[in-house]
Parts: sequence; structure tokens; C-alpha cells
Amino acid sequence: MRGFDIGLSALRTHQRTLNTIGNNIANASTPGYHRQRVNLVTRAPQIDGAHLVGTGVDVGSIERLYDVATEAAILRNQAQLGQVGAELDVANSIEGLFTPGDSSIHANLSDFFNNLEAVANSPEVQTVRSEFLTSSENLLYQFGRLNSDLEQHRQTVISEVTDTVNLMNGLINDVADLNHEIQIARISGRQPNDLLDRRDSIVSQLTQWADVDIQTMKDGREVVLIGGATVTVGKTTDPIIAEVDSNGQLSIRLASQSRTLDLTSGRLGGQLEAVNETIPSTQDRLGEMAATIVRSIDQQYATGLPASGAYSLIQGSRGVDSVTDPLVSSGLAFPVISGELTITVTAADGRRSSTRVAIDPYTDSLTDLATALDAISGVNAVVDTATGRLTVSAVGNQKIDFAGRVDDLPDLTSYTGTAQPEFSGFFVGDTNDQWDVTFNGSGTVGVTDGLTATIRNSAGQIVANVNVGSGYEAGAPVELSDGVSLQFGNGTIIGTDTANVLVTSDPDNTGILSALGLNSLFSGTAVGNFALRKDIAASPELLAVSLTGHPGDASNIASLANLRDFRFAAFDDRTFVEELADFTADVGLEVQQLSNQKSQLEAYDRRLIEDREATSGVSADEEILKMMEMERAFQAAARFITSLDDTMDEIMRIIQ
Repeated sequence: MRGFDIGLSALRTHQRTLNTIGNNIANASTPGYHRQRVNLVTRAPQIDGAHLVGTGVDVGSIERLYDVATEAAILRNQAQLGQVGAELDVANSIEGLFTPGDSSIHANLSDFFNNLEAVANSPEVQTVRSEFLTSSENLLYQFGRLNSDLEQHRQTVISEVTDTVNLMNGLINDVADLNHEIQIARISGRQPNDLLDRRDSIVSQLTQWADVDIQTMKDGREVVLIGGATVTVGKTTDPIIAEVDSNGQLSIRLASQSRTLDLTSGRLGGQLEAVNETIPSTQDRLGEMAATIVRSIDQQYATGLPASGAYSLIQGSRGVDSVTDPLVSSGLAFPVISGELTITVTAADGRRSSTRVAIDPYTDSLTDLATALDAISGVNAVVDTATGRLTVSAVGNQKIDFAGRVDDLPDLTSYTGTAQPEFSGFFVGDTNDQWDVTFNGSGTVGVTDGLTATIRNSAGQIVANVNVGSGYEAGAPVELSDGVSLQFGNGTIIGTDTANVLVTSDPDNTGILSALGLNSLFSGTAVGNFALRKDIAASPELLAVSLTGHPGDASNIASLANLRDFRFAAFDDRTFVEELADFTADVGLEVQQLSNQKSQLEAYDRRLIEDREATSGVSADEEILKMMEMERAFQAAARFITSLDDTMDEIMRIIQ
């Protein structure tokens, strides 16, 4: 009877092996399926007389062909591929926004400066002015549109992350259910190969979104980790949630914990980086460029004059959050440094008088600045505490401006002669200064031999020596230096007389004019709300084209046009055009690098898949050969039983 048992063990074992081969063939094209192999073992022998005789064959195990190192490498690569794919999607979107074209930011920036030059060449033509103002509005619109498109894309990615988290929670629950079934199978002594394949397929999907790891506890339960945090223990799950904090930062955390998940790879990792870093940094760079353009244009424009001359009223278009805090911490739109602001008051008779106001942003508040300006004769300065804006106005019929023109009459406080000195011209020196006028003696202008006036700068250096005695024609201007001339009327000069005049290279070397929007071209404080001033947009004749106030002078517009070639420290000594080109090139380079990285990861993924197929893949030809081998073995076992049956029949006949 032992022989029958041996034969039957062979039949059962080979039948089970054939079933496994059939399962392999049936799943040859099933994604995630790992080939299974039957491992046969001999049964324990039994004593037969003086011998140990074999008792047949058994299925020792049905092994899932699974290479741990290869599978782990595939999961890591898929996670990295998901991250790079998400980053590339964002980079492609950003690149599309900055691609040069007829209506791009590049074209609008070029049109803006081209129209500035056109106004500088033809300041009196209203249509030319209107075209410039239109190009200004278009440029600001493009900056705002780009920022809005970036923010919209950021919100889209946040929405995608929310949908992905919901999908992942469903997959996590599926993994937990399978882990429970796998644990039961193992406790029962069965190999859960197909269950493991199903779970690994789900884990592979999860890995595309985040870095996932599975560990087995001592009690046999499976633990699933995402971003280093446990999301399942056996059948127990802890869902993940996506949330945006008050600073706009997106994070992923477990529902039961406040600690955020450290997602360093996967598509979620790439999307988190896009939402929290890539897109905001692009917006910051765009905003910095727009702010630098607006600030530099407004800073220069504020020192200009329209055809009508100086102003009766100058209202700030930008305010502060606190009118009593130091300027540096008051919430200014643009930064301010220590220096001086030069304001000029023009009397009703046309005489100009300039005053410099020292500004220290670390100690002075907006209220302090208003008080200092209000103390100047002919100037009223008021702060609106509700809006944090400064308004500066002239008293009576006087006018005010920040053009920094040389005063026609110097300070004559220490002057007693009857021949008054008068200055003219426009100072083109490098730094703000004060020039003092002294004389070598007393006498009559145009009469006294050897009578001279000496002009010195604040360092005591002689700027010029002027003959005002014999040979000088009273009222004739004499050029001194850096575009400034001096003349004396008829009368006498006393040797002890002195006079001084301010010469101004930069009327505002603090940046306060643009920061407060005093006599600015633009309004607004950030890339989303920059706009052309409404009154100028409606009345192009208000455009401050001049620096001198002379008819036909467009030197202020020319200075604005020259900003096209100015190199800014904020741009690492690049011009506006160069910064925009570098910006666009950086975006394109990022796309290229991510594309190359994705191609490399895809190539590596194909190689890993090939390695897995070599170990775990099903070859139909190989399975058919094994099937034929098992068929022969099955047939041989059946023949053995038949032969054994015939033998037993013969023995029974002999016994009978």
C-alpha cells in the first residue's frame, strides 16, 4: 500500500505544479504579476526492515520570484520619476508664460522704452505722449497678468494635491485590507503570493505619488510608511490630509498628528515644492523686477516738471502702515536709506529757494518728515493717518517741486552789498553740494580793478574765480562749473560779504519720493496692483517731461529712457532687458535640466523593469517546457500506479 501512497503523492504534487504553471501562463501579461515556482521536497522516509525507504514527494513551497533589491530600486526610481514629472509640468507652464512673442512681457518692455525715447524726441506731440502712456499701462498689465497666471497655476496644483490625497487614502485602505488578508494567510501556513502581487501593485501606484515603505512587525503585521510616518498598522489606517496654512504654505500630514510628512520624492513631493518654493520664487523674482522698474521710473519721474511748471499740490500715492514708527519699519512700499530730500519753493515773483531735509529712516517717522517739511517757509505738509499718505502743498501763490534746480538767488543772509549775485543753469555734477561765494575786497561791479569773486565747494576747494571788477559787464553770466553760471547786477560789493547756494545732483538720494509715491508716474505697491496714475492717463499734458521747466525741454523723459541701459545691483548689475532675458533663460534651462533628468530616470526604469522581468517575468516558452516535463512526470506516476495495481493483482492470484 505504501507504493500507492508514493504514486498518489507524485500525482498530487505534479497536478499542483501544473496548476501553478497554468496560473503563470494565465498571468503572463498581468501588470505586477511575479512568476511563481513550485519547490518540491521528498517526504520523510519510513523504516522498512533494515532500511529507510522513501515515501514520495510533497510541495515544499510555492515561491514568488521576487528580487528585493530590484523591486526596491524600481520603487525609488518611480518616486523620483514622479517628483521630476511634477516639477517638469510646472516648469513647462512657467516657460510658456515667459516665451517671447508679440504680446509677451519682452515686447511690452521694449515698447515701453521705445515710446519713452519717442517722447524725449517729440515731447510736444500729444499722440506720442498717449502712446507712451498706453505702453506703460500694457507693461504693468503684463506683469500683473503673469503674476496672476502663476498664482492661478499654484492654486491648480493645490487642488490637484487635494484630489491626489483623497485617491491615496483610498489606496491606503486597500493596502490595509490586503495586509490583513496576508497576515491571516501566513498564520494559516499558506503563501499569499497573489495577495502580495496585488498589494505591491497598489504600493507601486502610491510610490508614484510619495515615498512609500513597508515593514513587517514581530507579530507579523505589515506597517506602511509614507514620508517616514506610519499610515497603516495591519488593518488600522491613519488617513493623510492636505492643508494650506495662514502663510500660504501647503503641507501633508496624518489626520491624527500635527507633524507634517517629509515628502522628499514622488509627485506629491514635486507638487509641494512647486507650491511652496518654485512658483513663489518665480513670483518673487517677477515682483522684484516689476517693483524695481516702478521704483526707478517713479524716483526719476518725481524730480520732473510738466509744461505748466512747479506744483501747488503733491499728493502721495503710497502710504505706510504706521505714521509714528521709524520709516524703515513703517511698511513702506520700497526701501529708503539715510540721506537728504531737496525741496524747492518758487515764490510768486518766480524766485526759487531750495531746502534740504535730512532723513534717517531708522529714527524718523512719516510724521517727523511731515513736520520737517512743514517747517519750511512756503510749504505745508500733512499726513493722513487713515491712509498713511503724505500730502505736500505750497502756501498761497507759491509753487513747490523736487526738480533740484539751482536757486536763481543764493542765500543772502550774510550779504550787504547792492550788487546781487544770481545763478542760472542746471547742475550736472556727481554729488549734492553747497557752494559759497566770497570776495577779495570791496568795490563796484564792472568798475573796480582786480575785484574778484571766489566760489568754493563744501570741502573748501575752489570751483571758480570770477572777475567782477573792471572789464566785467554787469548782468553777464559767467560759466562756473558743471553747467552752473553766475552773474552780478550793477552795484557794490563789500569785502566781508558771503553768499551760498545749493547745487543738487540728486534731489532725493534716500528713495523717499518713490516710496511715498510723491509726484510719481505710477501708483500701487506690488506687482498685482501697480497702475498708471489716473490723472496722468486722462491728461497726457500733465506728464513731467522736463527737469528745467524750459519750453521744449524733455530731459526728464530722456533720463527715464536712459534707464534702459542702467545696470541695477538688484539684478546683479544687469539691465532690465538683460534681467528679463536671464529670467527667461533660467526658466528654459530648468525645463531642459528636468527633461534630461526625466529621460535618464525613464531609461533607468526600463533597465530595472528588464532586470525584474529576467527574474519575475513569465516566459510562455519556458512554462510550456515545464508543463511538458510535468506532463511526463504525471504520466510516469500514473503508469507507476497502474503497474503497482497489476502487480498486486498478480500477487492476489498467486495467493489464491
